[in-house]
Amino acid sequence: MAKGLLEGYICYLAGPIDEAKDDGVGWRKDFKELVHKKKASLLFLDPTVKFKGLTSEVGKEKENQQLLREQGDWKGLRKMFRKIVRADLRMVDIADILIAKVDKNIHMCGTYNEIVIADIEKKPILLIIEGGKKHCPSWLFGIVHHKFMFDSLEECADYIRKVNEKKVKIDDKWVFLRKGIKQLEAANDAIFRRRKNAGKAGI
Repeated sequence: MAKGLLEGYICYLAGPIDEAKDDGVGWRKDFKELVHKKKASLLFLDPTVKFKGLTSEVGKEKENQQLLREQGDWKGLRKMFRKIVRADLRMVDIADILIAKVDKNIHMCGTYNEIVIADIEKKPILLIIEGGKKHCPSWLFGIVHHKFMFDSLEECADYIRKVNEKKVKIDDKWVFLRKGIKQLEAANDAIFRRRKNAGKAGI
């Protein structure tokens, strides 16, 4: 994949899961494929595809969640979702950018929380609005500039392409630390190797 401005940039994909018919899996998969087809080497944090060891929100774990509700096991449900909320918000922390799919016809809770956290942390936020921005909840216009609201996955993915190819002007919320972090890692590795070699030489 060709290198660009967003090489190694981490993106968190926010959007409804709990009340979505497909658990929010479909649009995330489609969007990731669109972005990669446009040669943007973004890395994605997807809450529907969790790292090993983290509590999932889809599939069997969602069935377990529903069972806890039916049984009235509120302590168990709280225990499960404290882990989920903590993991998802930590992914928002780690991400360089947040992209959220907003559908006013699907009840959302975590998505709004994640958008607000990303705004507090001064991250770039892009919204994909089901039905177009005229259907965006009014409150979000006070958080996200309307030029960063998109009517489709394709439109948003194309904007990512333009950012990656430096074809659009971006603001100071786009902070590029990844290359600097790689340089720090390389420097630390070099120090470690020197110390290791010095130890072998008995210095």
